Parts: sequence; C-alpha cells; structure tokens
Amino acid sequence: MRVDDKYIQSFVDRHDYDVRKSHNARFTDQKCIPDVVCAVAECIIEFISDDVNKVFTKNDVWHSDYANNLLAECFTKPDTENESMSSEYDKFFAQPMKMFAAAGILDENKVNRANSYHVREYEILKYISLREKNALTFLDIYLTKVMKDSGCMPFFDRFFKEQDKKSLDSLRDKLMSLIKEYTPIKRNYEPPRIYNKIINVMAFRRRKKGVVKGMLSDFPLTIDEIRYNRVNWRDVDKPKGVSRQEYASTIDNEVKDYAGYFERSVNQAKKFVRDLEQYSEVHHYPAYTATDAHHIFMKSEYPDLADMPENIIALTGTEHYTYAHPNRNTQRTDPDYQMVCLISKLDSIERNFQNGNDDYSLADFTKVLNEGLNTDEFNEQLGYEGIKARILKFLRLY
Repeated sequence: MRVDDKYIQSFVDRHDYDVRKSHNARFTDQKCIPDVVCAVAECIIEFISDDVNKVFTKNDVWHSDYANNLLAECFTKPDTENESMSSEYDKFFAQPMKMFAAAGILDENKVNRANSYHVREYEILKYISLREKNALTFLDIYLTKVMKDSGCMPFFDRFFKEQDKKSLDSLRDKLMSLIKEYTPIKRNYEPPRIYNKIINVMAFRRRKKGVVKGMLSDFPLTIDEIRYNRVNWRDVDKPKGVSRQEYASTIDNEVKDYAGYFERSVNQAKKFVRDLEQYSEVHHYPAYTATDAHHIFMKSEYPDLADMPENIIALTGTEHYTYAHPNRNTQRTDPDYQMVCLISKLDSIERNFQNGNDDYSLADFTKVLNEGLNTDEFNEQLGYEGIKARILKFLRLY
C-alpha cells in the first residue's frame, strides 16, 4: 500500500470532522506542528514494533527509551523523567495523540481515567513518522478538511487571497467563535495558541504569509516558523573566509545543540530514499541492488542540502565507494560521476512523477543544482529535458 497526498485526501474525505458536531476541542493543538507530530508518530511506531494491535498510553510512549533518546538528541531537551519538564512533555506526547484519534488514525478509549490507544491506520502513521515533510503534508490536508467541514474555509480563502490585517482578523474571529461556541474551551487565551498553528501550517504549504508573534508576517512563512525546534544552525550567517568547521566550533552552544535534530533529518532523508529506490538509480536493474544512500553534494560542504531527498541517490556499494568516492575517500567526490548522479536523480524524479507519485520535488531538485553548481540557471519551468540539457552543459565545463 502506497501512502501519498491522494491517499491521505481519500482517507480524510471519508470522515466528517465538523467541530460543530463533534465538539472536540482537541482536533489539533499547540504542539500539533510538523516536527513534533513526526517525532511522536515515530515514537509510537517504535513502541508498538510489529504488533499493530498493541494497546498503549501516552505515558508508555513518553517514558520509552526511544522517546528519551530522541528528545535528548534531536530536540535538545532534558531527560523525559525530568520532573521540571513533566508538563511540557505531557503536552508534547498527549496533544498529537489526541489529534491522531480525532483524525481516525488512532482509536482512543478510557481505561481507569487514562486514555489508551491502538493504531487504526498504521500505514498513514508510518508515513507521518518517516519525515517532517510527510507530517506537514498530513497536517495541511487534515486541517483543511476540518476547516471545510466546520464552515471556516471561506475565511481562509479570503485571507490567502488578500493577505492583510483585516482578512487575518476576520479569520481569527471566526476560529475564536468556532472554538469557544462549540467546544469546552471558553477562556480567551487558549484558542489563539491553537488557531495560529492551524493558520501557519496551511499558509506555509500555500507559500503565503502567516502569523509571527501575533502579527501578520512580512513575508511568506519559512519552515522555521512552524517548527518546535525553531533555531536552525544551518541558517546562521557564517562569516566569509571562515570554514564551516571553524565556524561550527565557535558558534553558541544554543545553536550547535540543533545539530542533533539536523542529523536526524539527514538520516530520515537517507532512509526515505533507500526505502523508495530498490535498485541503483544509475542502472535501475535488479542486478544492481541499492545498498547505500549517497549525498551527490557532500554533507560536509553543503549542509543545507543534506536532508533533501533530491540530493541523495541510491547506489550499490561499488558505485558508492569506487566511482562516487574514488578509492573509498569519502572526503572527495568524482566530479564526472557527480554529473552522472545528477542526471540519474533527475530520471528518478521524472519516473516517480510519471507514475503518479510526488515523493520528490522538481523545484527542490533545482535548488540542489543551483547551490551545488553555484549558479542560478535552473528552475522547474525548464522541465525535465531543459534541466537535463543544462546539466550536460555543466558536465562539459568540468
């Protein structure tokens, strides 16, 4: 079973998420943002292992070793047993689980005053757990359906069209009314914590302005604005003339702490490509079983491309360590073979699209090309053949 945008849309279309009928205040919440939702889904998948019928509670997942390691390494948070973080961790795990239950991905039951869960839609939960982009896709499709069912979508449409304070105020008034009138939430301070997250998730996927510090943003939102881990060490300006390695040793610990989250994103992207591509993307034959995930432009030199599947190609071990990295020297890449990898990756992206899937982004691939080749010649309007022709032009320059 293949989960993609169409599959998720079909899933949500089978449900009525009208808050005016359900009166469910926890259809989403403050912590229901892409990186948290992805992480909690991952922790659930790890906790149940192969037993899709396993019953669990929030505390079971929260206090698991896997969750403890993930929060420490990727979210730079204290131990999950730290009492001072109890309230924060309760929300971190409980809110996405309540949302999954509202969406129909988990079944929720009361047992001795505590909520217990089991997985109803394993494939969708697994999809969400694989990478932040998948969690974002799910959230947008799901929240859009909730807003349509609840009669709020015309206010979103107006805001996304007009992008001004008046339309934003009108949208927020509508969402405040929805939550206070039809759910148990009655105090004024709580709804904004919920609806600003909804607005921003939907705005980001539409490349629109959203809400920053309670105000209309000056520009379309960046992914950083909708993350729990908001600081991104890759976005910090590096002085000219200073190597990345030298700069990494001098920047504040607060920024370096996000390296754990970055490594997780890189590993998720590599796993995503390995799961997607069974055979070498250079040869595409069963005799060339893919075993390695190779960064076309090296992670050490291009960290901002390192967690993009469009910069990762599945290769055989021989291709990886004989051709991509001659003599197994992982500190350098062969420039000619790099071009072979770029053309092969473009073929994979086109093949994926022709098969009706959208696992890759052609726009993101052009970003890889422009940054990796230090140019601005590539854009998705060129199409596959136009992009390939320009890659070949660069091959002649090498």
